[in-house]
Amino acid sequence: MPLTLLSADHHSVTLGDLERLSVGVESLPSRLAGHPAVDGAVVLATCNRVELYLEAEDPDAALDAARAALATASGVDAAEVDDLTGRTDGHDALRHLFEVASGLDAMVVGEREIVGQVRRALEGARAAGSTTPALEDALQRASRASRRIAVDTDLAAAGRSVVAVALDLAGAVHERPGCPRDAEPWTPESGGPPRVSWSGGRALVVGTGAYAGATVAALRRRECTDIAVWSASGRARRFAETQEVREAGDLADELASADVVVACRGTGSAVLDADVVLAALAARRSAGRAAPLVVVDLALRHDVTTEAAALPGVVVVDLDTVKAHAPAATDGQVRRAQEVLAEEVRAVLDTRAEREMDDVVVAVRDRVGSALEDELTRLPMAGTVPADQAAQALRRLAARLAHPPTVAARAAGRDGRGEEFVRALELVTGISVTDETADAGPGRRPTRRTTT
Repeated sequence: MPLTLLSADHHSVTLGDLERLSVGVESLPSRLAGHPAVDGAVVLATCNRVELYLEAEDPDAALDAARAALATASGVDAAEVDDLTGRTDGHDALRHLFEVASGLDAMVVGEREIVGQVRRALEGARAAGSTTPALEDALQRASRASRRIAVDTDLAAAGRSVVAVALDLAGAVHERPGCPRDAEPWTPESGGPPRVSWSGGRALVVGTGAYAGATVAALRRRECTDIAVWSASGRARRFAETQEVREAGDLADELASADVVVACRGTGSAVLDADVVLAALAARRSAGRAAPLVVVDLALRHDVTTEAAALPGVVVVDLDTVKAHAPAATDGQVRRAQEVLAEEVRAVLDTRAEREMDDVVVAVRDRVGSALEDELTRLPMAGTVPADQAAQALRRLAARLAHPPTVAARAAGRDGRGEEFVRALELVTGISVTDETADAGPGRRPTRRTTT
């Protein structure tokens, strides 16, 4: 069955619209599992996309079901869901999946976080019972293609990611090492900064999900060693132990002493509100800290309230900011990645095309197996089979297998379709018929033998 995609991403809609569509998206696999129009569904939701990969006999009916489920889960009007989402089918949908998994369709080209998100999307579909063997194969192959691109190109080596770009932007606000000392402090209009060092800086990570782990890794690559984690869910201690960072104490106190705050909860309920941030700003002033409170908000459904972000002394680097300043990958790197991707997609399509002939292969094997069993029943069931009986059984088997194509060949000759039959015979059996054989008329024996 063909693959069909219902999607909205940072290319086609605003991040605000993506935020609205992403509400309740985690329930979509369960909503679609068992739906009569949907054989399989995998939902990939990230900071810059909401995508539903569907397998169904009737793609139109499956898309209707997916749109309805998305509208119900998000609370967005069904007509607006239809306007905000797009449809992609077949080979194009498969290629898009591979581009997404490889980071070629990302907000920051070459980012690696998407690989884990694809894996978790598949795990979520498994848990909901909404996946299928074809969807499993497509997503697993897309992940493998991503790993190959990471090895064969320099995209991954460049360390591109939403987190990395956001930290560099935040570093430019503070004029961290790596930023030109004689440059003006960064503003959203001033362009993208170079890679910076956070050596000697204090970082606070708000959240304990997958992006929090990526944030810790990105901070360490930028030489930050003082990292604390805070969580409203009580998971901070376990996360701190596994990531070897410090468990944060009071949120306002931690905000007061942090050089950079990375909020990546994405639960839909903002945790950095005006009251908490005002208390932190007052403590910063009391401590003589003139630098602004820089908050990187990586949540599609913001972790920082609008009121808090507007306070004097607060600078927020959000996904819109990252999108505006994301560095472009070099043409050579992207071209090589696309070449690898094309090879991997072709391999999947070839495999799928082969599998479509499974019923034919089974029918041929059943036919041959049945003829063989018939001949075996004529031989003694125990003891040694005399050579002449074995030879006779093989000759009977050969004659039986040759009979249908022989009859068909003569019928094709009578109907004037001899050349067509010869081509089909070579395609199916590998028997190459010489020109003299093909030209031999009724009652004439060919002057040359056929070859295999």
